[in-house]
Amino acid sequence: MEYKINDKVYNISSNLTDFQIKLYTHLIDWKHKHITKEPGIYKGNLYDLMFPESYSKNNEISPVIYDKIHSEIKEIQKSPFAYKVHKMAFHMASSQCACINLFLPILLDSKANEIISKIPGYPCDFDKIDRSKLYKGFCFEYWGQDITSGKGLLNDHSNVAGTDADIAIAYLNKKGESCLWLIEHKLTETDFTNCGGYKSKNNKSKESCKNSNLDDILCNPELCHYHQIGYNYWSIQQSKNYLFNAPINSKGCPFLNGVNQLWRNQLLAFALENTPKYTHVSFSVVHHKDNTSLQPTIHKYKQLITNNITFTTFTNSDIINSAETYSNELSEWITWYKDLYNL
Repeated sequence: MEYKINDKVYNISSNLTDFQIKLYTHLIDWKHKHITKEPGIYKGNLYDLMFPESYSKNNEISPVIYDKIHSEIKEIQKSPFAYKVHKMAFHMASSQCACINLFLPILLDSKANEIISKIPGYPCDFDKIDRSKLYKGFCFEYWGQDITSGKGLLNDHSNVAGTDADIAIAYLNKKGESCLWLIEHKLTETDFTNCGGYKSKNNKSKESCKNSNLDDILCNPELCHYHQIGYNYWSIQQSKNYLFNAPINSKGCPFLNGVNQLWRNQLLAFALENTPKYTHVSFSVVHHKDNTSLQPTIHKYKQLITNNITFTTFTNSDIINSAETYSNELSEWITWYKDLYNL
């Protein structure tokens, strides 16, 4: 769809929120100024946010990623903790690229421990990054690959699907125990991922999803398509259900909509705590400070988990503010990040 703003025409998607329009047009202007004015093609349509195919050839790193960290990304991709590049990585609003842009410079900085300890919602027992774990203490697109292979701890991992955290940070707590912090990053998304089991064309019991409440499914997990195909979600939920003791008035499974992705990431954290590898595992969401569309789902999930401290949220601005406070070496990156993401 064409949007005309201040006599300039932008080719972007339709049905956008005010925040999306504002950030998308800003990102396009930034792309035109710093990279290229040439649009990309997706499903036969031209989009100004997309990069031309020439930018994605030969496994190149997306030009929206901060150029000073390209060499480190190449090392990550040669390591056992290489991450799978998203299909939309060559898009100015790529959440994967935005996550890398936000965390990698900090995690490589000499003041990383101090910066993390200033972020609202950081694990309360955090002492320092455990550099002996993962890739220098962190991993993008983490699903437990340092513990198991194949289908993972939730038995849902594949080349095209599964539960993972956008970034995991390994740390030592104040007792010297190995712990892990899982973080989901959102940039312009208006919600989290809905239940794939409910949407699946192979789900022949959608009425059970709409009519069975949490207690019903806990008593009979076969009501859930996820359980029918062998995912471990409900066996983990049964062991941790005391954390989900808020009154639920609505009919049907509480994890059908955007809450589903938050729930699955939390289940991954619970599953990781059941292994000898990590003593404590927490889960957080970080999002653009102006993206308020996620708040209803976040609020609903916090109610479901009765505001338990194993789940927290914060914004990209919170992280940038902490970096500004503690590091003198990140000023160039901070200026670049603020300019790119309109902070």
